[in-house]
Amino acid sequence: MPDFSFIIPTYNAGFYIERCLKSIRSQKYQQDKIEILIADGGSADNTLEAAKNHNCFIVSNPKRLAEYGVQLGMLNARGDLVVVFAADNELVGDNWLQKVAYIFDSIPDIAAVWGRLASGENDSSLNKYFELIQSDPLNWFLNRNLDTYRKMAQYHKEGCFIFRVTPDRPLVWGANGIVYRRKKIKTIWAQEGYLGDNDAFQCMIEHGDSKVVYFDAPFVYHHHVANIGDWIKKWKRNFIQHLADKYRTRNMNWVFTNGFKMKLMAWVLYSLIPLFPLLHSLYLFFKNKNKYWLYHPVVNSMQFYTYVTMTVFTKKGRDLVKGVIIGAHKAARRSV
Repeated sequence: MPDFSFIIPTYNAGFYIERCLKSIRSQKYQQDKIEILIADGGSADNTLEAAKNHNCFIVSNPKRLAEYGVQLGMLNARGDLVVVFAADNELVGDNWLQKVAYIFDSIPDIAAVWGRLASGENDSSLNKYFELIQSDPLNWFLNRNLDTYRKMAQYHKEGCFIFRVTPDRPLVWGANGIVYRRKKIKTIWAQEGYLGDNDAFQCMIEHGDSKVVYFDAPFVYHHHVANIGDWIKKWKRNFIQHLADKYRTRNMNWVFTNGFKMKLMAWVLYSLIPLFPLLHSLYLFFKNKNKYWLYHPVVNSMQFYTYVTMTVFTKKGRDLVKGVIIGAHKAARRSV
């Protein structure tokens, strides 16, 4: 039975944190083998009280951004397996840790395990659309590599796929319940400066620790968005704080792949003509018999116009586009 360390960055997460922590503490797993590290950015609500009630170890995250919190957690974690979690996450089932521990034990050379994000029964209908695309419309449009890997993967009897990720065919992942072998990822997170969760996963793959496991069944509940206004706020924050402010020093190889500019231009054309995402959503609605696909043209258009506004009316946005167009990311990107 390996020891687990959950790393949860928080900032005024009182609305979610109790449900999150209960899902960990209710696991049918030896509790003294589970540590929960809360990297808090100065919460003024009941976040820290809930953390103390669930016997969590609390570290201060003065830089507040979640990725700095994960970095602090990694430096303090003691578990054999480290789970990058979020306050709006919740484990699916009470045997989650047993299942993950078994996979790492039976496949000793894998570096990471993760799985499909699910929407809770009481989540908004918009969150149920998020469950379909597992990301935002832009990332869903640009990167469908997971579909390719699943087709080539070895299928495990526990209901998961085993495959190797290549650096030139990256995946958009690194948080929301991904489990790493600590020895495979700690040195990557120990580097100075900002490191995005997707960056860390990409660095690990480039380092050669590329064998991973993916569960296609619901793995973690992600209570991500309640309404479109909430999602727009997240896009704006990510655009400025995570991308425009940091992209020159990040390992963005999971974004800037061969054909990135062509794919981005295709998304711009796709979004400019509303008929395209509308027809696409209708096709997916009839194919999958899922009504939540009908959110797609609206959400896609909202993300497009949010990014256009941020690009046109902010200097950071204009500098970002200029840097991407001239290829500045290639000179500045880094890996471990």
